[in-house]
Amino acid sequence: DAVMQIEEGRIDSAEHLLDSLRTTAPDNDAILYYMGICRYAKRDFTGATGHLKEAVRLDPSNNWYLETLANLYIYTGEPAEAGNLYGILAERNPDRFRNSYTLALMADAYRLKRDYPNFFATLTTLVQDENTDDEQKYQALIGSLGNFDFRTFRAILPQMDTLTMRYAQAEPSSVHAHNLCLEIAVSRGDNEAVIRESETLMSLQPDDKEAQLTGLSIIGDTYHAIGQSRKAYKKYEQALKIDPGYCPVLNNYAYYLSQERRRLCKATKMSRITIDAEPDNATYLDTYGWILYLRGKAKEAKPYFKHAMIYGGKESEVILRHYSKVLEKLGEKDLADYYRGLADNKKK
Repeated sequence: DAVMQIEEGRIDSAEHLLDSLRTTAPDNDAILYYMGICRYAKRDFTGATGHLKEAVRLDPSNNWYLETLANLYIYTGEPAEAGNLYGILAERNPDRFRNSYTLALMADAYRLKRDYPNFFATLTTLVQDENTDDEQKYQALIGSLGNFDFRTFRAILPQMDTLTMRYAQAEPSSVHAHNLCLEIAVSRGDNEAVIRESETLMSLQPDDKEAQLTGLSIIGDTYHAIGQSRKAYKKYEQALKIDPGYCPVLNNYAYYLSQERRRLCKATKMSRITIDAEPDNATYLDTYGWILYLRGKAKEAKPYFKHAMIYGGKESEVILRHYSKVLEKLGEKDLADYYRGLADNKKK
C-alpha cells in the first residue's frame, strides 16, 4: 500500500504508513528504503541519505538500494561517494554498470582517496572500451585530469602520458586523443613527442588551415628550442605560405633572427606586421622594439616599450630587461636602473 501511494504521489500518506510499519519492524530494509524515497521526494536529501544508507547496511547485496543511493549522491554533488558505490555495482554487474559515466565517477572516487594506481587503471579501462565513443572518452578524461596541484601533477605526469597513449592507440584517428598526447608531451618536455603529435594532428586535419598553422608553429618552435634553427625557419616559411599574416610565427621568427643578429631587415618587416595587427600585444611590441634597438634605433624603440609597459610588459623579465637596455643607450640611467631592478626581481 505504501509503495502504491508513493507511485500515486501521495507522499505524506505513504510516509505515515511507513512510520507505523517501522515501529513493528525497525530493522526492515525495505521500509527504510521507501522511507528514503519519501524523503527524496520531499527534497530532504539528508534524511533520504540516512534512510538509504541504513537500508544498504541491512542488505548490502541489494543492487537496487546501492544504485538509488549512488544516484542521490550524484544529485547532491558528491560524485566520489557515487563512484564508490558504482565501483561495487560494476563488479557485480559489469554489463550494466561498467560504462563511461560510472567509470568516470569511480575514477573521481579513487582520485579523492589519492589512490592513483586505481585512478589510472579505471581511466585506462574507460579509454579502451570499444562501446564508448570518442567524445565520451574525451569529456571523461578532461573532467578527471584537471585541477591537480602542481606538485601532484608533476608526480603523476608519467602515468598521464601512458594513459593518453592508450587513448590514442584505442582511437588512432581521434583529434581529441592526440591533442591530449601533445599537451602531455609539452608538459614533459618531450620534444620528439611534441613534433610527432603535431605532425599527426596536421595529418588528421589536412583541410583545417588553423590546424596546419598551429602544427607548423609548434614544430618550428620545438626545432628552435633544440638548436635546429634551419629546420625551424623552414617550418615557419611553410606556415607563412599558408598565411603571410600569421602573427605567432611572424613574431617568433623575427625574434629568433634578432637573437642571431642577422637578417634584421626581414625581422623588422615581419615584426611590423604583428604590431599592426595587435598593437596592444606586449610580446609583439617587445620584439619590434628590440629589433629597432639592435639596428641602432633606440630612440624609435622607446615608444614601443612604453606602450608594452601599459599592456602587461611589467610582468615579463625579458621585456623589462630589454627596456632597461634601450633607456641606458639613450642615457636615461636612473630610469634604466629602475627597470633593470624590476627585471632582477622578476628573475628572483
